[in-house]
Amino acid sequence: MTTPTQDGGDHILLIPSSQSTSPSVAAHSTFQEDQSPTSNNNHAIRSPSTSQVSLSHRGSAAPAALPPQASPAASIRKNQNQHQSHSNASLPTNDDTSRDPGSKFSQFIHRYILTPLQSFQLYLSTPDREAHVSSFPQPLRSLPPWLLPHYHSKRQIFRSTILGPLFRALLLTGILAVLIASTIMYSLREGQPESLDYAQVNDFDWTPINPRGYLKPWNETFGDQWDVLLDGHSHSRYSDGRMGSETLLKWHIANGYNALVVSDHNTVAGGLAAQKIALEKYADKITVIPAMELTCCRLHMNLIGINETIDYAITKWPTDDQLRATIARAHELGGLAIINHIPWSNTTEYGYQLPRMQHHPSREQLVEMGVDGFEVANGGTLDTISLKFIQDNNLILITGTDVHYPDSGAFSWTILNTNGNRTAENIMAQLRARRSSFLFDPTGTQPVAYAPESEKWYETAPPTLLGQYFQMFWNDQTGMYSFSPEGGFCHEEYVTIRWRLIGYFIGWVLVGFLIFEAVRLVVVGCILGPVKRRRRYLRKKKILQEEEDGRVDDDLSDREDRF
Repeated sequence: MTTPTQDGGDHILLIPSSQSTSPSVAAHSTFQEDQSPTSNNNHAIRSPSTSQVSLSHRGSAAPAALPPQASPAASIRKNQNQHQSHSNASLPTNDDTSRDPGSKFSQFIHRYILTPLQSFQLYLSTPDREAHVSSFPQPLRSLPPWLLPHYHSKRQIFRSTILGPLFRALLLTGILAVLIASTIMYSLREGQPESLDYAQVNDFDWTPINPRGYLKPWNETFGDQWDVLLDGHSHSRYSDGRMGSETLLKWHIANGYNALVVSDHNTVAGGLAAQKIALEKYADKITVIPAMELTCCRLHMNLIGINETIDYAITKWPTDDQLRATIARAHELGGLAIINHIPWSNTTEYGYQLPRMQHHPSREQLVEMGVDGFEVANGGTLDTISLKFIQDNNLILITGTDVHYPDSGAFSWTILNTNGNRTAENIMAQLRARRSSFLFDPTGTQPVAYAPESEKWYETAPPTLLGQYFQMFWNDQTGMYSFSPEGGFCHEEYVTIRWRLIGYFIGWVLVGFLIFEAVRLVVVGCILGPVKRRRRYLRKKKILQEEEDGRVDDDLSDREDRF
């Protein structure tokens, strides 16, 4: 039995056989607002011939009886016949036209696409599927009534399939934007901890290296009468080194040195601090010569054997006159001016067609300015050009590790002979006299001390590393750092936005989002949704069954009271 509703739809009235005076009403809504005027039919679903319990909306009072309506299948067949009649009326009646492939194609579309879609649409809009299972096509009859969701209109479908994913996509976009901006700002902060805790490295627990045992002097005529193994270039925490003054001394002792030059960038403070510790604790093992490395955008130059910071040329781009004044002041203080690592300085800076140290004076110009010598070995690099130039011009020869980190190895040792009187003054005197040679091991010493990972770094690593990852969206090319009071870099800075990389990132995010939506559809739509609908279905069925059983019991009680 069907009753009209205020919204133009129909309600199905299912009357259980056991009690005809208390019916259950099955509400049935169609996609009314989305149907065209020509097909605006309210499809009512006929009641099954057998007695069933309806799981539809129930009213408090039974509605008045109305004329029976057509079943969903009958409505579909009616629409199909109307469509076929319309198609036949619009076609010519001759035999050739009736066999037109276009007509067969239209029939195929209507029969195998439109009609199944209409049936499926009607199935989704039917709330009480169990009571009307015989009205649906065969594939839909075998589905449990709780398996697919119930949609009252196309608006619900649009909200579920379009608006829902769109909202989640916008939410994901907002979260990503906030995450990218915040982590990038966090990763660019000052004072962030390093990944390795170099402060934990205080000892080097291996037998000190003895280079004399496996290396020969570069100049074989130098002989075996030498007692000083000098490192002419090193750094501590007073500049960009990672070892304290005492740890730096221990590192040199462990690597076979008994003398070193501590030459921090643009300051002599580190050398003086190391010299004081050496005299107090390690006088019998190592000698320290204080120095500073003049560091600018034109050159790196060690001023060895001084006791004050010479700041005439501590600027980004010192002039030749400033360099001359610096060298002259070092000589006044009893020091030496040594040019460091020319191969490194003249190497092409990555991202530019320029050397690291632009406008680096030539060796001839440096000698004219008053330079005393050149560093011929820096780390594992041997500068054979400077070595030949030194020999041709009777200049000072020196080598340096340029050590910054405790996990570095030693590659070269400057050797001198002080006749057992290894003081800073005697070492400087031998250097001035040009009586030096060196040992060189391109492999480097094998034992190294590795720093443990920093606990503070662990605490801040996730957002820091994530921000550094997002910095891949652009390339900030800066060149060599100047170490000058003005700060900045020695090369022109330029930023390149990597649009292609951003496009690929967005594409991968979109792929991930689609995968998420697919998984969500499987989990929510195909697992959780049916489980919840089945639970509601069984609960509602149980309630209706209990109500039905209660009515039967009431009838039996009434009959017993009568008798």
